[in-house]
Amino acid sequence: MTSQGSPYARFRRCLASGNGALVRAAAAELPRMTLEDALAVCLVLCDSEPEVFERAIVRWHALLCRHVRGMTAREAQLALAALQALGGPAALPAARLLEELATLYDLPRAAAVLRAWSERDCGARPA
Repeated sequence: MTSQGSPYARFRRCLASGNGALVRAAAAELPRMTLEDALAVCLVLCDSEPEVFERAIVRWHALLCRHVRGMTAREAQLALAALQALGGPAALPAARLLEELATLYDLPRAAAVLRAWSERDCGARPA
């Protein structure tokens, strides 16, 4: 282990920085990524690298659909639409919808990631 700590500790610091390039580099060092961490990466990319955000949400959506048992096609479609809306003027309602879906499917850590992001970042977005 280096003086900077474990790869996961570096990853968490990079997430807090909001720098998409640093987050992607730190994420590449992780042996695996949780659903919640992958969502946090998407949210950083939404704000810092919108061109990369598009690809990231498709990957996260696929991960969500594999992770959640019993998700219907309608709910999966709704989740993808909400993910796409995170980058626009409807970011706050989209984040709330995703948080509700996470709660519905017993994903409290994903719901917490969305709640924290919406409280921190959506208030600064233009209406």
